Amino acid sequence: MELTVVHDGKEWIAFDQDKEFRGTSLEEMDDQIRDYVLKSGRVGKGQRLKVWMYFNTAVIPEWMRQYMQHYFNRVLIIEN
Repeated sequence: MELTVVHDGKEWIAFDQDKEFRGTSLEEMDDQIRDYVLKSGRVGKGQRLKVWMYFNTAVIPEWMRQYMQHYFNRVLIIEN
């Protein structure tokens, strides 16, 4: 599962073309993703799923992109 991550100044937002997850903290957003994955049955008993999250660097002003290595991509591992 792959999601794009942005921050709108108030919340972290992870999304793809079908879903959107929001949280005032990364932990809150991760909890929403975890709940969705487990309730949707995407992870069977004894299995794990990696959720790849890529920060959308387009939200960073162009003059700051030289510092992009300070922004991040994440992997959330969900086990059932």
